[in-house]
Amino acid sequence: MRTLQFQFEPEPPYDFARMHGRLRGVGHELYRHDENTLIRAIRVQGQVYLVLIRSEGETASPKLTVEAIPHPHNSGPNAECLAEVGAHLRRMLSIDISLAGLQEKLGVDDRLALLGRRYEGFRFILESDPFECMVKTIIGQQLNLSFAATLTRRLIEKASSPFEYKGAGYPVFPSPEQIASLQPEQLRELQFSVRKAEYVIDFARQVVAGTVSMKPAELAAKTNEQILTELTPLRGIGRWTVECFLMFGLGRPDLLPAADIGLRNALRQLYGLDHQPTEAEVRDLGRDWSPWSSYITYYLWESLNEKTLFT
Repeated sequence: MRTLQFQFEPEPPYDFARMHGRLRGVGHELYRHDENTLIRAIRVQGQVYLVLIRSEGETASPKLTVEAIPHPHNSGPNAECLAEVGAHLRRMLSIDISLAGLQEKLGVDDRLALLGRRYEGFRFILESDPFECMVKTIIGQQLNLSFAATLTRRLIEKASSPFEYKGAGYPVFPSPEQIASLQPEQLRELQFSVRKAEYVIDFARQVVAGTVSMKPAELAAKTNEQILTELTPLRGIGRWTVECFLMFGLGRPDLLPAADIGLRNALRQLYGLDHQPTEAEVRDLGRDWSPWSSYITYYLWESLNEKTLFT
């Protein structure tokens, strides 16, 4: 199979430099960086590709070029793969999201307007697929970002083989089948807690069995509440987990994870509060953010790294 080529021109503003910088800053386990190029392996319809994402534009006139290099073991008609991989990349890179109306929403509050000016064009780069996102979110529960990333890297190394390209190995997130084949004791050896090891493997086994669907098309047809209702009864998956999944796995624009400690700290900083707001206070502060709650939350999380933004 030949390398697939794509060009995308998102609706401006589209701040790829900041989006790229965030992935580098958080030490995302699956990305590698080469100047203005993001490199990672993705899985589309069971096929693995190494994608090289380059920016050739500016925030006001964005243009991305992407090469998708098929794994040697891939199979299937190239024309079908082109359409599937293209749609996958458009979703992952938030290509078709229009931010019209977001700046107006932010502008009604002087403090939120600061966020709007600072992060104009800053969008989500989603996890590659919903299964990957949910597993990573389960791993990250009640852990700091650094240790969660360490556990994720160990899981990847344990369950899958890297994509070899030009003398380098690029990590490939394990498939549901690969994780389902593990035993909890194998993850315990990697410093997973007993419960976390069970939750991750149990979730993968339910996906493999078909009792839980992580197919993007099926999830896209469901509302946020439907997905919450279906997923929160599963072991190890609560409301916060599903809210983060909806944001970073599906790109839903109107989520307010009011219990999140980072969001509460950011609001305390934004408004100069003398206490960390409660979940109820967060919901009160965010009552007018709809339909952009996810993006305002995202900007607030990012603001935690900029202590001088509100002084």
